Amino acid sequence: MNKVRIKPSSTLLSAAFVCLFLPGSITLAQQSRSGDSYGKPQSSRHFVQLKGIKPGAKTQIHGRVMDAKGGPMAGVMVSAYDEEQQMHVSVFTAADGKFELKELRKTTHQVRMRLPGQLDEWVEDVEPDSDALTVRMEPAKGEDLQMQRTAASAMSLMKWDSLRDKENYKMMCAYCHQIGTVGFRTPEEPVDWETMVRRMDGFGGLYKHTQKTIVKRLINTYTRDAESRWPEHVEPLPTGFATKMKITEWDIGIPLKAMVHDLEPGPPGIMYLVDMGQNAIVELDITTGRRTVYRMPLKGRGPHSIEPDNDGNYWVTLCTSGHMGKFDPKTKDITIWSSAEIPANRGSYPHTLRVDPKDPQGLVWYTDAGRNSVFSIHPKSGYVKEYHLLEKNQAVAAGKGESRGLTPYGLDVAPDGSIWYSKLNANRIGRIDPKAPDGDIREWNPPFRGPRRHHVDQDGIVWVPGFGSGVLGRFDPKTEQWTTYALPDYENQTPYALNIDAKGIIWICGTGNDTIGRFDPKTERLIEIPMPTRVTFTREIEFDEQGNVWTCSSNGPTRHNERGRGSVIRIELPEGEPAADEGVKLEQIVLPHHQVAFVRQVPWHKSPHGELLKKIDAMPAPKGIPVNKTLDKHFKKRMASFTDKQRGRFNTLRKGMDLVDPDMENRGLSYLKILEYIHHNEK
Repeated sequence: MNKVRIKPSSTLLSAAFVCLFLPGSITLAQQSRSGDSYGKPQSSRHFVQLKGIKPGAKTQIHGRVMDAKGGPMAGVMVSAYDEEQQMHVSVFTAADGKFELKELRKTTHQVRMRLPGQLDEWVEDVEPDSDALTVRMEPAKGEDLQMQRTAASAMSLMKWDSLRDKENYKMMCAYCHQIGTVGFRTPEEPVDWETMVRRMDGFGGLYKHTQKTIVKRLINTYTRDAESRWPEHVEPLPTGFATKMKITEWDIGIPLKAMVHDLEPGPPGIMYLVDMGQNAIVELDITTGRRTVYRMPLKGRGPHSIEPDNDGNYWVTLCTSGHMGKFDPKTKDITIWSSAEIPANRGSYPHTLRVDPKDPQGLVWYTDAGRNSVFSIHPKSGYVKEYHLLEKNQAVAAGKGESRGLTPYGLDVAPDGSIWYSKLNANRIGRIDPKAPDGDIREWNPPFRGPRRHHVDQDGIVWVPGFGSGVLGRFDPKTEQWTTYALPDYENQTPYALNIDAKGIIWICGTGNDTIGRFDPKTERLIEIPMPTRVTFTREIEFDEQGNVWTCSSNGPTRHNERGRGSVIRIELPEGEPAADEGVKLEQIVLPHHQVAFVRQVPWHKSPHGELLKKIDAMPAPKGIPVNKTLDKHFKKRMASFTDKQRGRFNTLRKGMDLVDPDMENRGLSYLKILEYIHHNEK
């Protein structure tokens, strides 16, 4: 058996060593962590949260929807709620206003009619096999109409001095929930808005000049007084292909607490979800509606993303505790591993994961949003390898657009086996060659802001949602050329993720306007499908064996959602293809403010140490020292080892940096560079 030499780890413990790894055998990782239960299957302490009901007799609900004058209404979403099963099924009315909901469980349903610009109409306690319903809808006015605004529409009401500032605001304030909807508008007094901004801008990512004006902008846009001055607005009406869909939504978890971040199809009839609110994997039996909860062992916290490996197990990134979890659906046990290289007991923030189905080793690949790295873990041995990604100014077209922060985020495996990742805040996509010892890593800067959760199509084209810019990006690795498509109302959109079906159709999360979009790369046309529940914050898209499209609703906090529920959503597609002229043809655009470098202006001459500070500022971030909660411990340890002269030197240079750049974007990193420079260069 061949022995493989592994590169030294770069962790906070900074212990340089070389180990020998025998694939499939017990590893140093297991030996050093055996006392902590790493690599040992543990009980998931599972329980049934909703029993479900065996399939039985079926019923249907049918009828007709008319407008206030008695004319037929097309495109009305009609939803039948099965309260016992905590689910609902939705279809759309045809041109004659008629609808038919088939294959419903034979029980009482609550039925809702919904169409933009109209008041919702409810028919309560509809019994099985009832006569046809006849419903008349009335126009919505005033506050009732304003309540129908999507987040994208509400976003458009906020005024900005530049698109760059607006993109920065979207990037920093729309990570986990929509902006401008009812749940967002709960603060009223200036002090309430100030408190919310201070709490939510803990990342420190808002521009300094924006921090000075943001509260005033929010008050001028989203208070009750400001609402009274909003212009009337009606969202686009669904038509054509979009109205032929059947949409089923299952509520998951505990009301107001569920956080259904990601999902993954299991064996036929099963869907797996990660509910961060319960710190668990949830198994949904699609036929019976049963929900079974598999809780993480005590060490594992924060299930974020889920993917199957090549042996039928399901892996989850545990972002809060910095671990990886392997769920065995046969034994129901969960095995926990550190997501970092040994000897570190945890990673920073393991995020999105993928597995190459053609990889004989079956390695599980994942990003870590808390450090500038991508990792792989062996599914049997738990051996972790870290790939250190490129520093700033090392990417193709580096410097264009924005380049603040890091945040390795999305990840996908290309048909040729290469690993493609995104850096959400560093504004990069990158490629790792798993066959090369060092990964032969390359990165490219997209001509838009916020590459998030991307996928690679059957021809090797990388499709990227531009979360900050509201666009769809197409990158051809052979030519290294970008094409940028503007989504409808792109300046106010926040596309979080996308996926590509077997036919090459791109499905996009309409995270800011409660839709799922269908984009055909051949026709360049987009069809948007409305979701049944307002404020549906979508982060992932998957497909089942029948070609149905699946997503989940995961607002953080859950109260932002119209019903206060986390959920999983299935879109059943109609037969055939849309008409050639359906939807909107997306325009190819160039964003001018992303074609020039963002130049940070620092008056180094103001300090007598300006040239040295400039040199220190240009240094790459020190490796193996995450700028997070561990940074304070590192500072204290380093300062304790300094001589009085070194401590004085640190204070002098720190004050000099404060003088020349009082609004520095990352103060902790700037001070860390000074600290490390003194440690290595001024004994």
